[in-house]
Amino acid sequence: MKPRILFNCKDHPDLSSGYGIVAKYLLPLLGDRYGRDNVIIYAPVYQRDHIGSWEGMTVVPGIDWGFGEDLILDHYQAYGCNLLIMLGDAWPLGKLPDLAAQDKVLWIQSLPVDWIGMPKNIINRLKPAHKLVPFSKWGENALRKAGLSNVSKAIWLGLNTDLWKPQPREELQDVMNILGYSRDSFNILIVAANQERKRVRQALEAIATFRKATSANVRLYLHSHVKGERDLRADVDELGLDDIIVYPDPYLMTQGGAPESDMVKVFNCADVVINSCLEGFGFSHIQAQACGVPVICLSEGAGPELVVFGYEVPMQGIEVLPNQMATGGPNPIAIAKALEDLWENRKKSGAPLRSPKAIKFVQDNFSWSKIASQWFEVIDQCMEDRVKWCMQVPDTSALLKEKALKTVELR
Repeated sequence: MKPRILFNCKDHPDLSSGYGIVAKYLLPLLGDRYGRDNVIIYAPVYQRDHIGSWEGMTVVPGIDWGFGEDLILDHYQAYGCNLLIMLGDAWPLGKLPDLAAQDKVLWIQSLPVDWIGMPKNIINRLKPAHKLVPFSKWGENALRKAGLSNVSKAIWLGLNTDLWKPQPREELQDVMNILGYSRDSFNILIVAANQERKRVRQALEAIATFRKATSANVRLYLHSHVKGERDLRADVDELGLDDIIVYPDPYLMTQGGAPESDMVKVFNCADVVINSCLEGFGFSHIQAQACGVPVICLSEGAGPELVVFGYEVPMQGIEVLPNQMATGGPNPIAIAKALEDLWENRKKSGAPLRSPKAIKFVQDNFSWSKIASQWFEVIDQCMEDRVKWCMQVPDTSALLKEKALKTVELR
């Protein structure tokens, strides 16, 4: 049975968000494998009012509000799909798990797992999925520990390894100037689409502590929405960091961020990237290491499996949120100590710290062709299982006829 896929990638492939990047690189490879007319893209935050196309694949619209589960199911039926792949969170789902349990929808859920503990209502919603495909091995283990038996091996998110490579700072002076970096400064980069979940406040506290304890000429570029869950300018002013920080153009952030080609340059200008939060997967982890740049990550979550060059910092406390998920923040003192060690090594080397091992790790493991091949295995297995399941269903008409004959004989 050949798959006809409705793929909910959340963001349109033209957007430079994390989900948009996945769609941009993974969907064409799926189209090449199964036929581009057999891959239907559901992108609810883009082109809401009309059906479009992208790279030879149909793009069906979403809605202005909510998750759009009814539309997903309508599109699945209208386009004659036999496989639904959902990328992202599963807890908004209501009808889909019931339909999947009735075998009316063949459903693969690819999801991050970035919390500690698993609420029972979410476990129950995930049980009817044919396959759960986590973003990380940490997520895979978390789902299995929650008692779910439909978990596949984790498939990491990929990276355009032809684009994400080291570039000499000498060739990036214009970018250095924009970011407020200099050749002799210790250049810190934080990339945070979500302020609270990325624990930006704790990272800022750590930078303030590190700055007071050393003579380093610290510079910080914070690639994030300045006003979102909280006003980061207030945090920066309180911590006395206003003289070292550069923010992005607000227009860029509201339009989905900067192009990848620009972000490669930004990462290459950094001495260290801080992403010390509980990550189901960390794009900035592998983006930094693709350029050879060290990463400070949390010792929990996917960080330890993704980071081969940098520091892991311990978690400090557990915060239980109203939706029953629990998550932890990093210890700012541990981040400050990691920054101090990196700064000392930077002074000794007389040049930015770079790791050939980290570059090779990314090149060997995160190319989109490699990631897509793992997806092919999951999809092909799902379709094969469906065919087997259909073949195992007995012919009810034959059974009824046999029963009728036996009844006659008994008479």
